[in-house]
Amino acid sequence: MAVLALALFSIGTAPPLCAAPGAGDRHGCDATPAAASAQAQARREAFDAAMRAHGIPGAQLIHTRDGISEAYCHGVLNAHAAATVGDDTVFQAASLSKVVAAYIALRLVDAGKLDLDKPLWDYWQSPRTRDNPLARQVTTRMVLAHTSGLPNWQISPSNPAIDGTPLESRFAPGEHYAYSGEGFYLLQRTLEHITGSSWNALASREVFSRFDMPSSSYLTDPAMRARNATGHGKDGTPAAERVFGWENTAWTLVSNAHDYDNFIHKALYRGEGLRPATHALLFTPASDADDPASPGPADAFIAWGLGVGLQDADGRRLAWHWGDNPGFKAFFMLDPASGESLVLFTNSENGPAAYKQVLRAFMGPGSYPAVDWSSAQD
Repeated sequence: MAVLALALFSIGTAPPLCAAPGAGDRHGCDATPAAASAQAQARREAFDAAMRAHGIPGAQLIHTRDGISEAYCHGVLNAHAAATVGDDTVFQAASLSKVVAAYIALRLVDAGKLDLDKPLWDYWQSPRTRDNPLARQVTTRMVLAHTSGLPNWQISPSNPAIDGTPLESRFAPGEHYAYSGEGFYLLQRTLEHITGSSWNALASREVFSRFDMPSSSYLTDPAMRARNATGHGKDGTPAAERVFGWENTAWTLVSNAHDYDNFIHKALYRGEGLRPATHALLFTPASDADDPASPGPADAFIAWGLGVGLQDADGRRLAWHWGDNPGFKAFFMLDPASGESLVLFTNSENGPAAYKQVLRAFMGPGSYPAVDWSSAQD
């Protein structure tokens, strides 16, 4: 696949970075900059139209271009209540959790505490992999590129029995791509052992406090209950409240567009806290992202870096990830060359149906095969 021959940018030849958005460059949900009022209003109307067309009760979006971030909010926290989505509303970020984990792992690589190609077993003897010789070969690089050979989930990640459930390999590590939440959870437990920190404490130190993410946590915070969006089914029925009582770096991150936009621009785009060579690994294809179990026409346009998906289409290379929790869907896209980005949180099973419409309204016309590819995954 041609995309594998190219990194999104090479060390030493990357274009100059645009300024990351600052407090004075960010416009909240209710603030439309006068200088761009016509364009901003058109985008706001397009966003609202997309949410209404697909029956999405509530959503947040932040679009950043040329260092200016504009925020858009839509609808309500809960279809059966009146509270409206605002800048401080908190959503389940689902698998956008994994990108934060990738950054933390790369930080530890730079600190000399972690080797990308050393088996995780050599750092911590997980009881879940003790009787599986293949799983004991899994490395950090394999986890971040989703080539660990582990299943997405051995059992439900919300089941307290997960830490006592042995892991079974689907194939030999490194053989090919297959998306795996279990790989990230195994990495989490290993990094907790290496650092002596709980996952949420480690994330708070390495990411949340570093990048001004006050509403982000891998645990449910009772103090934020009034700000929490409620998930909804396809028919708009609100789901029962979910409480994350323990951290899982594959899926329990709660956040909002403000926080995650900060992470995208400071950690992913600018690479703050990472050595340049390590930062480049995020956007260098490490896997072709072709899972033999779910082949599709979008495969030709997608590869996987160390933590993010890479789309090469319409003459533009973009980094991205999607999030898929029951009742909550999320998506982000970043142009590593220009810094243009979009982050979208929705409280609806219908979120993915709106992705292409929103991307075209904000980031320009295009085919966006990443949306088709993610929809085909388990």
